[in-house]
Amino acid sequence: MSTPSSPAPNQPARRQQVYDSSRRPHPAIEELQELLRFWHLVVQWSRRNIKLRYKRSILGVLWTLLEPLMLMTILTVVFSTVFRFPNQAFPFPLYILPGLLLYDFFNRSTMQIVEETVASLGLASRIYVPRSAFALATVITYLVNWAIALIPLIAIMLVLRQPLSWSLLTVPLGMFLAAVFALGVGLLVATLGVFFHDVKLTYQVLLTGWFYATPIIYPLEIVPENIQKALLLNPLLHLLALVRQPVILARVAPLENWLAALGFSLAALAAGWWVFTTRRNVFDYHS
Repeated sequence: MSTPSSPAPNQPARRQQVYDSSRRPHPAIEELQELLRFWHLVVQWSRRNIKLRYKRSILGVLWTLLEPLMLMTILTVVFSTVFRFPNQAFPFPLYILPGLLLYDFFNRSTMQIVEETVASLGLASRIYVPRSAFALATVITYLVNWAIALIPLIAIMLVLRQPLSWSLLTVPLGMFLAAVFALGVGLLVATLGVFFHDVKLTYQVLLTGWFYATPIIYPLEIVPENIQKALLLNPLLHLLALVRQPVILARVAPLENWLAALGFSLAALAAGWWVFTTRRNVFDYHS
């Protein structure tokens, strides 16, 4: 009868490696680790989205420049001529265009995150891909689109002889916070949309109300004081101040706007990321 051989005196004994699934990190941390590991996929998916956006367009990237200008022109005529919008110390086109660009980015990116999440279910069921990669790629795509749309804004400032101050360098940081906020909201809406199919339609209606609850086409000062306090709870109001005040006032937005925008953005990302990652297994049942 053979006996198990003992290790040699100078040879260390082999340790038995134990795998414990309970020691896996929290889904929120695990998803972040996987997202960093598949970062090249985020970059490739963003490039693919940008190319597809302009591939079959006659005007191509030029449409990104013309679309906000056309909408700005229409709203300028309506509110400064027809409705006799009160005169400001700055041109009305410069007042309205930063808000239009911000809302257009938030509207399109959050809605597209919902679309991309659903569209990626088939791909993610065949190969392993962190689902958050599609959401992040969507935000990056529309962030690039927003950056391109800043070109006509600068052109209008030059035409209207609005001073170009150093405060404009803070606009990209405001855009980044807006992207963080949009990613968090998009992840939250996309996850809720898996459980409730009416969420997407409801969110579209809420976006319309969100537009009018943000002082994009009107100054906050004309709103009754009691309503102004309620509007201060609107995250887009503070994000708008970050990208508008350097344009129309040639100065950096007040610190309270920066702190509020940072708080709302981080809170939205934390909530959206936690809900999305802790419920990510639900996507497998709908793929």
